[in-house]
Amino acid sequence: MKKRVLMFCVVVLLIVSLQGAVGAQEPVTITLWHGWTGAWTQTIADIVGMFEASHPHIKVKPLVVPYDERDTKLMASIAAGDPPDIIFTMTNIVSYAARDAIVPLDKLMTPDQLQEYMDYQYPIYQANDYKGHLWSFHGFVDAFALYYNKNHFREAGLDPEAPPMDIATLDAYAEKLTTFNNSGQIDRAGFLPDDLWHWADVFGGSWLDGDKITAAHPGNIAAAEWFASYSKKYDVRKIVAFDSSLATERSQALDPFISGKFSMQRMGQWKILDIDRYAPEGFEFGVVPLPAPPGGRQNSMIVPSGYGLIPKNAKHPEAALEYLLYWVGKGHEEDRARIFTMGGWFPLSDEVTKEPIYQDYIARYPEFQVFSDLLRSSNPTGFATPVELFYLDRINNARDRIRLLQGDPKAILERVQVEVQAELDKLSK
Repeated sequence: MKKRVLMFCVVVLLIVSLQGAVGAQEPVTITLWHGWTGAWTQTIADIVGMFEASHPHIKVKPLVVPYDERDTKLMASIAAGDPPDIIFTMTNIVSYAARDAIVPLDKLMTPDQLQEYMDYQYPIYQANDYKGHLWSFHGFVDAFALYYNKNHFREAGLDPEAPPMDIATLDAYAEKLTTFNNSGQIDRAGFLPDDLWHWADVFGGSWLDGDKITAAHPGNIAAAEWFASYSKKYDVRKIVAFDSSLATERSQALDPFISGKFSMQRMGQWKILDIDRYAPEGFEFGVVPLPAPPGGRQNSMIVPSGYGLIPKNAKHPEAALEYLLYWVGKGHEEDRARIFTMGGWFPLSDEVTKEPIYQDYIARYPEFQVFSDLLRSSNPTGFATPVELFYLDRINNARDRIRLLQGDPKAILERVQVEVQAELDKLSK
């Protein structure tokens, strides 16, 4: 009997000691690469703190890696066997999946977890589906709309409550709002088209049809010709000189729109917070969906694959998955609503929008409602292809050539189509 009691006591002590050892284990530390600089670096640090508070078993070490260096550094770190656990945010995820450089997230989830996620974020999750696997989560999606300066409208004799809702009106207003200095150079641009990739979607274009590259789609060509029309109308040399005089888009008070160098500009939802923080007193603006031509796409949204990835050979992929899911918001709706207020990163779940924090913030900044409506009323155009990075580089190169009037827009896009299709075909061999 004494031996049994003694044995029982030993077993109990072993159990208690093992529980204590587990409880005393150090949290897993994961490394996060991100590209937010300036004041945004602290914002990301604050979000990391929120995550750690709700996930005490995980610590996150955030590191700023400039956007233009991430591809090279990521591939080098994978080759060296020492990649970060997460990169967030990053678009064009499918390009990395095609290079066997990242972990398919569905392999880290149970079937029930995967289905719950897809139900929670339908249909956006489809942008990350490639060859039967899910490669990333959209913790948010940037939506773009047309911002316009109401004071400039008044100066030009335009109704500040009647912004352009179609391309013809946009062009007419741009002419009235553009001003020149004594030397005949552009002093203020009423509007200048910027991103051919997105505007082509507005014009009803298409860049992909399954495995077929469609850069020379008639809608894309129409958008490209519209780009060229501005260079012809306002003199490409003057546009180049004007562009070279501008500060970058995230230059606080020197931001081109905030500083009054543009009257109308296509920008994302984050600009609302920049205006609130850095615009001068009396600055008035409005936001409307991007104007479209007849037959174009109303409420246009084009969504690349993204935004967070787990590199191949990451040391703690399961913990990294928890961080990515935290940005999605399921089970952390209140925190996800607070993240929205910290940087304008729109949640993609209706459950988060029901949170009082979210509702109060929309009431404070009603312009956000335009973007919220876009996310819920549009049918997003996907852009998931293993040659995303190469394709976007070719599109941007084509845009520059078209704006500089260095060739016929149709011929330039036909060349892009041939080049990118050849690159895609190489991967299928």
